[in-house]
Amino acid sequence: MGYIFMIVVGAILGWLTAFVLRAENSRGLKINISAGIVGSLLTGLVIEPALVGGDLAGGSYTIGAMLAAMFGAAAFILLANMIRRQEVL
Repeated sequence: MGYIFMIVVGAILGWLTAFVLRAENSRGLKINISAGIVGSLLTGLVIEPALVGGDLAGGSYTIGAMLAAMFGAAAFILLANMIRRQEVL
């Protein structure tokens, strides 16, 4: 259940970010959703158990673990958009 949570949170954050950044074209939307999912999974599986102590993959849902997954998704989306903007310029 934790994997599904991380994927859904990452996809929702990526989708919302695409609209905030006005990147509604298909390429921008796909990049943001993919970056959100990857960031959420990476943070939820690797970084979050070491720092926060919760385990989303194991079903230990703590507020800190959920916030870590959301911040990881947001950070990865930001990074992907910075890289994408440099390609456009």
